[in-house]
Amino acid sequence: MNRRFFLGSATAGLAISGIAEAAQQAQTASPAKFYEGPSPDSKVGLRWAFSATVFFADRIMINSPAPRGYTSVGGGEIWGPRLQGRVLPHSGADYYKTTFSTYYMFQASDGALIFIHNRGTMRRFPNPSGPGQPQAPTAGADPATTTYTRFRATPVFTAPSGPHDWMNRTVFVAHAQRQPTPDHTVFTYYEVL
Repeated sequence: MNRRFFLGSATAGLAISGIAEAAQQAQTASPAKFYEGPSPDSKVGLRWAFSATVFFADRIMINSPAPRGYTSVGGGEIWGPRLQGRVLPHSGADYYKTTFSTYYMFQASDGALIFIHNRGTMRRFPNPSGPGQPQAPTAGADPATTTYTRFRATPVFTAPSGPHDWMNRTVFVAHAQRQPTPDHTVFTYYEVL
């Protein structure tokens, strides 16, 4: 059935029967296909790429109808097998509620500037749990009094051409934990293989 057939029909009944007939022909002409799951050789893995300690300069809560936080980046360091360097002070900020979005700059040990956009979720807990134990979240916890905050993120990097270009073509995941004294967060970045 085509558009002209539908629009050129003299009666609505003819158009409806034409639609039903076309649907029946399409169903008998090409039956549904069912595909198996992924092939056994399409395994996904994670490999530690690097970690970054990010210190914060300011932490401000904006008490609008939906309270949000703003934290400016005060600097930090980067270490690991794929990247070493520092977090540039005052190069960006973190905006958060129950999700977060961060924008700031890394400077690799060779001087290259790398832009990072972290997006993810955060949950607050009264204390870290023991090994193998689930976390019990603290509903509506005040960020100033929460002792343990856990982050999960999907970062995207923009790196210049050269030795750090691999970051532009790599999918990353990250986890992080906030440390209250001094106020900083340690992010651990993994390449998805």
